[in-house]
Amino acid sequence: MYIRKSLFIVVVFMILPVMTFALTTKELAVSINLAGKQRMLSQMIAKDIFLIQADIDRAQNLKKLKLNRDLFDKTLNGLVSGDKELKLKPIKNQEIQKQLQVVKKIWDSFDKNIKQVLSGAINRQLLSKVQKQNRTLLFEMNKAVQLYVAQSKESVSKRAQAVNLSGKMRMLTQKMAKSLLLVYLNIDKKNSTKELISSKKMFAKILNGLQHGDKSLKLDSTKLPKIKKQLKKIKKQYQNIEPNLNASIRNKEIIKDTVYKLDALLVEVDKVVKLFEKSIKRAKQAKKLSLLVNQFIEQKNIHNNIINLAGKQRMLTQKMTKLVLLISLDIKADKHKIELEKSAKLFERAINTLLKGDNSLSLPKTDDKKIVAFIKQIQSQWNIFNANIQKVLQSGSVDIDVLNYIIEHNLTLLKMSDKLVKLFKAKTKQTFLEQARSNIVDVAGRQRMLSQKMTKEKLLVLMGINTLENEKNLKKSVKLFDNSLEALIKGDANLKIVKPSNKNIKKQLQKVAKMWKTLKPLYLKDDIDIDELNKIVEQNPKLLSQMNKVVSLSVDVADY
Repeated sequence: MYIRKSLFIVVVFMILPVMTFALTTKELAVSINLAGKQRMLSQMIAKDIFLIQADIDRAQNLKKLKLNRDLFDKTLNGLVSGDKELKLKPIKNQEIQKQLQVVKKIWDSFDKNIKQVLSGAINRQLLSKVQKQNRTLLFEMNKAVQLYVAQSKESVSKRAQAVNLSGKMRMLTQKMAKSLLLVYLNIDKKNSTKELISSKKMFAKILNGLQHGDKSLKLDSTKLPKIKKQLKKIKKQYQNIEPNLNASIRNKEIIKDTVYKLDALLVEVDKVVKLFEKSIKRAKQAKKLSLLVNQFIEQKNIHNNIINLAGKQRMLTQKMTKLVLLISLDIKADKHKIELEKSAKLFERAINTLLKGDNSLSLPKTDDKKIVAFIKQIQSQWNIFNANIQKVLQSGSVDIDVLNYIIEHNLTLLKMSDKLVKLFKAKTKQTFLEQARSNIVDVAGRQRMLSQKMTKEKLLVLMGINTLENEKNLKKSVKLFDNSLEALIKGDANLKIVKPSNKNIKKQLQKVAKMWKTLKPLYLKDDIDIDELNKIVEQNPKLLSQMNKVVSLSVDVADY
């Protein structure tokens, strides 16, 4: 792991009004939130003006109007040029910058009316202008928000949409309050009534979408407990307010109470916006963590893959010997010669991979000098063994000297391959669980070898070659396979093997157990007929295949 040092040439384009850079995910979330908040402020400002006109807490609402006006202005400038206090950075996207300039132009005109209200000069004509301009301001500000949301990466776009639409709910609390006041003041009553009804419908639709998902709004149902709890609180509050969002209500006190309840609802909605904003950051952090975890698992898998590969060599020594015996007995000789050639090539490739690495298998070169020296010893032994295998392949028959050499030396190659597995296992310091995983891969890999060794030993007994010794070895192999299979299925503290919980591994081990139940009596039976021998020969590769699946699952799955 290293840090590459680079030289960067910074070019300043004088044609740009500000120095703009691409926003990080966190910065974009802040921008979406605050751009969305501008929509709400445009409605809040209008609402403040109409509260003043209705003579509801006039002094208090004049102060609110001034604060909200200043915040809108500051935030708009921050979106355009950046603002450290608001944690806003200007965005590079020219389309968004252009749209913000459109908003700024409308805002400058709208702001003149606000300043007139603050100076005390308020009249019906000015109220009509405020009503029209705030709708235009809202429309253009919403365009800017949508452009910000479009900048979000696919991995967080759903959450960005949740920030956008929960932010829209903030705006709707103020838009409903504004529309209710416009109806009460009899200003554009027909359109204001329609606006109130549509705002209620949209608020309820977004709230439901945030809770349960809505394809038309591109929203997924919320899974985060804190957000779910907050949305339930908002729903309960809104259900208490909704009956009074009625154009027929003329009572000033009810209107005042409803408007202030909508302000209280705004506070709760703002909390959920902030939770969604934080969730974007968490989503990015989770993605980074997932990458780190995957990298960690990959490193552990590399270790287990090496153990698997070295363990496979044990199996191949016995498989090749078994195949030579079958060819010498002329049992499906042509088929078994093809298998023998494949097995020899596999052994050759594997030993080179363990020594030099293989990019296609994502396996690194062995750097341990002790292991390298030992692999070279195996290579020397293998070269002679392989020369005899090639004689079988070239002649199509098994010479007695070749047969004797393979029978005498296969166990030497097996023991050396087994030692190599132990060297690789000992190389890496591991936790108990990591060691348990390595042991599982090792023992399951050994089962593959035993499946071939047992068949080899059974054939040697049937051929009358060192009968007593091979009978003894066969019983040992059967017992070891039996005990190891039980350990893999149930776990074994002494072998540091944990019981599997993964359903695929459990299912695969049961397949092996079922097959083994049929084969075991045949291996132990003293006198078998030709049909029983054929059953061993046919079923043995299937047992090997099923056992190999166990090994592969043990290497690959994260949840053993």
